[in-house]
Amino acid sequence: MALYCCFCGLSKFRTSRFRFQVLDLSRVLLLRLPVRCLNCDERSYAPLWQILKLRSARRARHREHNRERRGTM
Repeated sequence: MALYCCFCGLSKFRTSRFRFQVLDLSRVLLLRLPVRCLNCDERSYAPLWQILKLRSARRARHREHNRERRGTM
């Protein structure tokens, strides 16, 4: 299941900073962490397993980008 922004519908996110507020603390207890949409810049919450998936995909893209860069130099 993909993660979609509830404001604009895009599925591109980055992790957002944790704020020591009641809302963030209560969401963390439910294993939901803050994310920010790359299109509309709105902040929302996503399940922990989706954030881990998001981070692993970003690392894979970063590794691939580095491989391509080394190959062209």
